[in-house]
Amino acid sequence: TPNDPNTATQYFLTKIQAYAAWDIQKGDTNVVIGITDTGTDLDHPDLVGNLKYNYTDPIDGIDNDVDGYIDNFTGWDLGENDNIPAVNANIHGSHVSGCAAAATNNGTGVASPGFNCKFLPVKIADASGALTEAYEGITYAADAGCQIINCSWGGGGGGSFGQDVIDYATINKNSLVMASAGNDNSSAAF
Repeated sequence: TPNDPNTATQYFLTKIQAYAAWDIQKGDTNVVIGITDTGTDLDHPDLVGNLKYNYTDPIDGIDNDVDGYIDNFTGWDLGENDNIPAVNANIHGSHVSGCAAAATNNGTGVASPGFNCKFLPVKIADASGALTEAYEGITYAADAGCQIINCSWGGGGGGSFGQDVIDYATINKNSLVMASAGNDNSSAAF
């Protein structure tokens, strides 16, 4: 049982049997969850310890890792095309980051199913908070080596392009892509 003070308010931890799972495995710092969303709070005390830093591309104005992104030390903001994947108009991404990978058993805030896993923020929203680079975010996370890619967003329909992106991440990069479900209290495809 983690010592995070707000764990008692997290009913879903019991529902998904996180406590029993943690008796077997508490995650691994080598496992990176890509959070494709509206960005994250890069200074949040319950998130900063689990950020996945790209030490091969420090902040120095040079694309040291030659991946096409200059100084993507803490992820990337695809929506505004810069190296600061921080929330601005919509805090949803910070919430999702905490749900997936908040630092756990650190006496602060909440616990996360990822427990010891790291997360990579990939901001796919523009300045207004609209998700404008969602599929590009999945590709970025897969190329960055994320073993799990969280997509807490979606909609009706879909198509071959979206399927191609998922296939690329899954087949070519061995990433597990997780989509949102259940928010509309309906069994309709989302």
